[in-house]
Amino acid sequence: MPMVIIKTLWPHYVAEDVGKAYIEVMKKYPVDKSLYKAAVSSCVKATNEGFKAIAVDDVKEGKLQETLDLVYRRMLMFGNLVKDLRYEIEVYMSGTEAMPMIGLQMPE
Repeated sequence: MPMVIIKTLWPHYVAEDVGKAYIEVMKKYPVDKSLYKAAVSSCVKATNEGFKAIAVDDVKEGKLQETLDLVYRRMLMFGNLVKDLRYEIEVYMSGTEAMPMIGLQMPE
């Protein structure tokens, strides 16, 4: 199953705005367990440039496009609500999906 990884960065001075915006965004676009399972819930750390968060979603079979639609809507809203918020959305294949591309299988 593919994994969607969302990396978010914001400066210290908008930390409270990020918290409030997160609540607002998740009310409008709540978790949809029919699309994905959170492999890593939002983890946050402080850096010398501000805060950095990462979330990893394990996408269910055949649900990648719907998951990306939801994630992009969330992040667009988030970006519009918070000044200087930056984010990146990446899609990764699992090892089980990637190994056959080179003629191998994952060990059990």
